[in-house]
Amino acid sequence: MSNVAEHSDLPGVARLLSLSDGVVAIALTLLVLNLHVPTTIHHSNSAPDLASALATDGPAFTSYIVSFYVIAQFWLAHHRVFRLVAGHDEGLAWWNFAFLFTITVMPFTSDLLGEFSNNPLAVDIFALNLLLAALSTQLVLIFGRRKKMLVANIDPIQTRVGQIRSFGVIAVVAASMGVAWINTDAAKYMWILLVAVPRIADRIAGRPSGGAGLAPRLTATPNSGPASSAPSP
Repeated sequence: MSNVAEHSDLPGVARLLSLSDGVVAIALTLLVLNLHVPTTIHHSNSAPDLASALATDGPAFTSYIVSFYVIAQFWLAHHRVFRLVAGHDEGLAWWNFAFLFTITVMPFTSDLLGEFSNNPLAVDIFALNLLLAALSTQLVLIFGRRKKMLVANIDPIQTRVGQIRSFGVIAVVAASMGVAWINTDAAKYMWILLVAVPRIADRIAGRPSGGAGLAPRLTATPNSGPASSAPSP
């Protein structure tokens, strides 16, 4: 029996998903606007000159790739969460808007990281953006469970995997925020560890690996205690 039985008049989540998909698509598009064609060489026909000019924009390209991957993973995590949500009310919609806010601001924090790649504050602002996006996704799930809007019979192993992934993501990102004040490059390289978090969580939980991703697959058992508030990609 679904958790939304006592809220059978609630609308489904199709409109929320459509809105979220549109916002994510726009955010992904805006990211590329931070990349610029080199103008300092004045249309030189020299390949080495062009290669050198492109190399100077290396941090911007790196920021674009990282941000695109991050947003894509949060989109996947968002859909995994909403597969567990059978209905919504205004409160849950506002938590979803909190998630969308963190996604829409990511092109700015990404551009900031590209322009000031060696500034620890810029690194920490981008990392904080990741944590807030993950936390807002988790809060959608927590709110849905407390309001009994989730589907029934959620796999407890999946719940454990989600909790481990959440802890892994928040640990890596939080650690990188501290390391940034010592070495910004080391802090950014630490984000590569996020790719391994899902596989490690699957192994610890005894579940076959379902593929890597930044944000954990967040789940919750219906009618149980409050879900972990650790971030979820």
